[in-house]
Amino acid sequence: MAVLALLALTYAVFVPAAWQRVQARGGTPSSATFHGGSCLLGECAVTFSVAGERVTAGLPVGTRAGGHDSGDTVTVRHPSGEPGRAVLADDTGRGSVALLLAAPLGATLAAAAWAVSRARSERRARPAQAS
Repeated sequence: MAVLALLALTYAVFVPAAWQRVQARGGTPSSATFHGGSCLLGECAVTFSVAGERVTAGLPVGTRAGGHDSGDTVTVRHPSGEPGRAVLADDTGRGSVALLLAAPLGATLAAAAWAVSRARSERRARPAQAS
């Protein structure tokens, strides 16, 4: 049961993060100020202006912000009309999306291998039944 819960959590975190990057690909670019944190865990943010208003947006889980420090100027993209869903412009490529989708795929394969291994172990542990 714990394996299924972990698998569901993996899908719930990584698939939306990948989808957010896909949606931002053709989005509006903006110059933003980076606010550090643990970006892989979704704890970093950016602040930028949209239509004269300052917007602070949290960056999605798995953001690759290597080399950026708090206060750095970065380029972000966000879907038109949704500045709160910003993504680093450098993090919207197909490679980023593929890496994010590899995590749930890998977890699914690992869970399937574990289930097959467990089923085989249980089958071997049962005594052979005579006909």
